[in-house]
Amino acid sequence: MTTSLLTAIASPPSGRATALLLDHHAYAQSVFLRNRPAPWDDPTSYARFFNQAQGLLKPDLAILDLNHFYTHHLEQNPALRDSMSQKKRTGYALRTMLADKGLTRSVIDLAQTLTAMASGPVVLQIPSPMQWLRATHHYSGSSDIDSLDADDAENSSMYVADWLRGFAALPFAAILLDDRPIDPSAPTTPVGYDAYTPITNITAHYRLIVGMRDSHGVTLHQQTIRGSVLPENYWRGEQTTLPPCDFHITQIPATAVPEVVLNQLAQLK
Repeated sequence: MTTSLLTAIASPPSGRATALLLDHHAYAQSVFLRNRPAPWDDPTSYARFFNQAQGLLKPDLAILDLNHFYTHHLEQNPALRDSMSQKKRTGYALRTMLADKGLTRSVIDLAQTLTAMASGPVVLQIPSPMQWLRATHHYSGSSDIDSLDADDAENSSMYVADWLRGFAALPFAAILLDDRPIDPSAPTTPVGYDAYTPITNITAHYRLIVGMRDSHGVTLHQQTIRGSVLPENYWRGEQTTLPPCDFHITQIPATAVPEVVLNQLAQLK
């Protein structure tokens, strides 16, 4: 039975007072893989790697970030990159990438295998339509990502919503749209849930919780519950005042020391 994000927040599986939503990818890759590439092409191997980190760190919810999957496959697939560059129309590259049937089968296979093997609840994280559009826009031959606006993001959300249908039957605790800028120094273009109606309609139809992640935390669609960021320096053992929130969202840095990480985990009671 699927544990929803709201259920895990109300009653954290770990017994913590405040639920911990953890992105452990970079840290686990450093510690368990010794900085070798993650096995994205082998769903069972990746699921074992993910589950190893989940079992050691025991978050209340763990994040599967598919941005890493797509970044890996774009680097390995020149034919796909070429297809994405065939037209200059805004959003064409993202639409082409998400419509690639072979890649979609691979990513759904990965998600199915991982959720079947995971030792605890998993949240599916993908870039927000605006950030995914920004990440793929250069394939159109344009480097002017600052010209992209909320209308472009809304158009792109239709492609993302259609692609998300493939994950609807999988037992994810929530869908998280990562709206953190790809380049932290780049100007931001605020885009709210109103622009992402195709996504909120799809998630509502399948009774999936959807949230938006930014540099400050997470807001959930049509919910007052909010998650605050537990900063990376916490995992380095630095003095940190825990922000008041309904749940914490955090990313353990790749350079964190394992003994310090485990000690800091123990402090989150």
